[in-house]
Amino acid sequence: MGQELKRSLSLVDVVALGINGVIGTGIFLLPGKAAGMMGPASILTLLFAALLSFLIALCFAELGSKFRGTGGAYLYALRTFGDTTGFFVGWMVLMVTLTSWAALVNALANLCAGYVPALADGMWRNVAMVGFMSFLTGINLLGAKMGARVSNFFTVAKLLPILLFIGVGLSHIDTGHFTPFAPHGFGSNFFEATLLILYAYVGFEALVVPAGEMKNPRRAVPLALLTVLLISVVVYVGVLVVATGTLAGLAGHGNPVVACSELFMGDLGASIIAGGIIVSMIGVNAAQVLVGPRRVFALSENGHLPRVLSRVDSKGTPHLALIVLLIISASLAVLIPDFKTLAMVSVVARFAQYISTCIAALLLQFREPKISESGDAKIDTNDAFRLPLGPVIPIVALVLCAVLLYNSAMSNIMPFKYGGLALLLGVPVYAAILLLRRERREEG
Repeated sequence: MGQELKRSLSLVDVVALGINGVIGTGIFLLPGKAAGMMGPASILTLLFAALLSFLIALCFAELGSKFRGTGGAYLYALRTFGDTTGFFVGWMVLMVTLTSWAALVNALANLCAGYVPALADGMWRNVAMVGFMSFLTGINLLGAKMGARVSNFFTVAKLLPILLFIGVGLSHIDTGHFTPFAPHGFGSNFFEATLLILYAYVGFEALVVPAGEMKNPRRAVPLALLTVLLISVVVYVGVLVVATGTLAGLAGHGNPVVACSELFMGDLGASIIAGGIIVSMIGVNAAQVLVGPRRVFALSENGHLPRVLSRVDSKGTPHLALIVLLIISASLAVLIPDFKTLAMVSVVARFAQYISTCIAALLLQFREPKISESGDAKIDTNDAFRLPLGPVIPIVALVLCAVLLYNSAMSNIMPFKYGGLALLLGVPVYAAILLLRRERREEG
């Protein structure tokens, strides 16, 4: 199969990757939508989403410290539940990978179109998107460490304007903007708003995917997960508090953070924050192109995609997986420029990772994981991170996921229809895999 993935990623690289994967445009653009549903009480939905994310992240942390291979949630499901469940979790992970990068590059084009109108639609938009995606792919073809350096740069570049916004904005807050605190009450809109806000947290699971390239995954995975989420919660609460306390017309505002910046930092400050949003979005895209090919690699390594996609070049890069990801995601970005449609598939599909990982963490409290004869079978439970309270955390996480998904489905069923369609598309693929395996056995 050629060279192996190289363990070149440090703890700092992994934390930066996680921050880039989590902190994107969501926190800049979602406060207006959340405030429209809940008013100032949207801060509570932010904290509820943070609690759920922390519980899920703890499950990822335990499994990430036991499994040293590449693949994240897909690998955990494969080793815990077996081939069939592992494939379908991996398939949904693949759907997230393909659609989320296409969605994110479209979101970036939408932002840039405010400054370059030619990027609003048409040929030049498509050329810019494909060119940008190709550029990031080219950087990552130089190796995981080079991709991590780009990710590290954009992590610092995105955090500086956000911290400036929070630091200056806190001194301009008008407490009168926080009343009435919950003008629309705490009905089903609380859960719908929580699912919306949760979109700002999704992505933390990405940092466990390249575990096979981390220098010390047993230590790096748990520490990086919790560090990234802690930083994200502090940043998000700060941004939402400042936005709520300084902008009277927050509810429904399309770009409230820039509007707030203009109020208390003038045109220059607003320009800095607007630039920070674009830099933040570039950083999220950079994280996608580093993590995405490793997901494709893991599926290929375990026989759920063509084996050729797990080939690694002399730099330790899954180069064919990178190129395939570029071709498919770029095609989706051009053919389906509707960010909302792509995002709906991505968000619901992520729950396949969250729920399967929480169930795996629960089951592995009582038994050891399966070791496959193929792929990366490196499992080490000695000195692994252990969940505090044992099975309590995965059980609570699963209950909260179920409550959130049920109430959200009652409010808006469309994201679940898209997620179900994505799952069904995997059925003929898995049937073909089983058929090919049977033919190989018969030939052998």
